[in-house]
Amino acid sequence: MKNIGIITYHSAYNYGSALQAYATQSAVKALGVNAEIINYRMLEQRRFYSLYRPAKFGKKTVVKDFMQLPVHMKRKERQQKFERFFSENMRLSSEFSEPEDAVDIWPKYDIVISGSDQIWNKHSCELERNDWKYMEPYLLKGYVGKKVSYASSVANMTDGELSRIRSDIEKFAYISMREKSSAKRMTKLLGRQVENVLDPTFLLTAEQWKGNLKITGMLNMPYVLYYSLGGIKKISAHLKPVKDFARKIGCKLIVVTPFAWHPSLERLTENHPEYGPVEFLSALSGANAVVTDSYHGTILSVNFGKELYSICRPGGAEFRKTDILERLGLQDRIIYDINDLVEKKFEPIDYDKINRKLEQLREHSLNYLKGALL
Repeated sequence: MKNIGIITYHSAYNYGSALQAYATQSAVKALGVNAEIINYRMLEQRRFYSLYRPAKFGKKTVVKDFMQLPVHMKRKERQQKFERFFSENMRLSSEFSEPEDAVDIWPKYDIVISGSDQIWNKHSCELERNDWKYMEPYLLKGYVGKKVSYASSVANMTDGELSRIRSDIEKFAYISMREKSSAKRMTKLLGRQVENVLDPTFLLTAEQWKGNLKITGMLNMPYVLYYSLGGIKKISAHLKPVKDFARKIGCKLIVVTPFAWHPSLERLTENHPEYGPVEFLSALSGANAVVTDSYHGTILSVNFGKELYSICRPGGAEFRKTDILERLGLQDRIIYDINDLVEKKFEPIDYDKINRKLEQLREHSLNYLKGALL
């Protein structure tokens, strides 16, 4: 039986990163091969997701972190839940943090998958302030077996930046990108076909997610989930319209904002800084509607058949979200003005139609994996 290694951002205290890594491993194991996540945990990643980030991240970041002191213990509980999720739900290799130590890991695997997530993006949270060499394990530098990329993302890398990693990417036997626009761009750059595949969280159906992780709804009353990765300024601007929207449709409001604490004394608003990956997915699963500015918050809502409102900045910077929403025919759920939540009338999403499209894309993505691994 083949041994498959998977290298991605599996250990970030970020719901999307953890869940996409879990989904990749689950999808690969379902093909009947041994799948193990390569436990590469950069020090910079630990710093970025620490409760109180160091001064190198800037004064505003330091201030934002200390503004969350009132929920220090709940945030610490959240970190512990992430670590428990990693240990209980992922098959992990021995841990290493320096690129040169990958040489001890590579011989274990017949094939290594690089992806998903922004592992090839120098501007990702993990790599923005890091030396280029820390991307090398994600480019499978030094690995001599079969190299496969699954839904890797270069996001907003410039052509000049891509030229630095082009020779490493060219050594992959199979290359696929998460965003349609990125797949087209890389096809042109490399002079070979680069497939566009779904984010791994789509490879599991909602029923599989619920069964695998024993997901249940969080409340016995209707509620809206507001999930934002923004800071205090952005969240402050969003909360009133989101609360008005929840009241408009007769729902309680559940707030999950990992990077900012915005206290509320309102009876129909609950803040949950303590949620780990399973609690987050449970909250999303039971929600009547989801309002989010997050990429994975957006696509998980679609996968779970939720009434979704995806907050985007105008001007094309949010192509990660808009790409997939437009492909599925959900462009009317792209929200450029937060006040549209209350002022605009939205028709219910026709998920029969959406799911037919999604199933075709899921089949294409799983066939890509099968072709690359079997």
